[in-house]
Amino acid sequence: MQSSDSSFGTVPFPPDKIEDKFYQLEFSSLPDKSRIIKEIASMIPWQVRVQEVADELKDPTLRVFARSVSAAVHSERISYRYSILAEKGHPNHYDDLEEGVFLLSSVIDSDLSYLEFRTYLDKIAIRVEELVDLNEDLASDEVKVHFLTRVLSQEEGFGGNHDQYEDPNNSYLHKVFSSKKGIPISLSVIYLLVAHRLQLPLYGVNMPLHFLLHFESSEFQTYIDSYHGGVMLDRSTCIRFLKANGFQAHERYFTHASSLTILKRMFRNLIHIYRKKEDRDMEKILSRHLLALDNKWKP
Repeated sequence: MQSSDSSFGTVPFPPDKIEDKFYQLEFSSLPDKSRIIKEIASMIPWQVRVQEVADELKDPTLRVFARSVSAAVHSERISYRYSILAEKGHPNHYDDLEEGVFLLSSVIDSDLSYLEFRTYLDKIAIRVEELVDLNEDLASDEVKVHFLTRVLSQEEGFGGNHDQYEDPNNSYLHKVFSSKKGIPISLSVIYLLVAHRLQLPLYGVNMPLHFLLHFESSEFQTYIDSYHGGVMLDRSTCIRFLKANGFQAHERYFTHASSLTILKRMFRNLIHIYRKKEDRDMEKILSRHLLALDNKWKP
């Protein structure tokens, strides 16, 4: 199984350097505070909670101050990381997808643990790998896909939230881990993150109205609907879905989606939901991070 990023835990930069920055922030003039917050945000790896950094500062008075500004640093760090992802463009290898969706979850839970987030996905991947190993003689690509969908939809119980489709929690992966309910794109991302660990050629498909997955290897191809229990579909069924909903079967609807494309769609879904709920604060926060994904954020 391919290992995921493990560069987190203890603060991976000189404590004195980050402490100096917090001192500067505490005693800076108002015009300089925004700049220094951005500098601190750029120094803290995305896997490390800002609160952890504050707690490791030597000076107790400075620790109290750092905790008081940790929310601002955390928000700035999210936009900073998204701006880096935006600069990478649209590769569909999904190396950055886990970071992107973890940061999205951390928008509503700044104390979220990446270790727990990662470990949960690792355990699912290990279970799929175990089934493949136990059936090594039969483990064609088609069988591997069946094991993947079996573990996620049947053993883990992931499926569509048909009763509360517009619940914002359907889009935050840590909430989906807990409820086992999501929307097509969030559920598909879980499939993608597990498949990425197993080096399976699974891709997102940014189809209108309903996000799908596409498994494509030299020996087997299929589309997968994570929202409906991981059911497998052929291309003709996807085309009928498009036509039934007023769309032409254009090739762009079957293009493999990049991490950037997936994240933007997740953000736009959430912004639409919060706008309908008239939650202007969340709409504003998410819109700011979307600017970073659109490469329009000004550090």
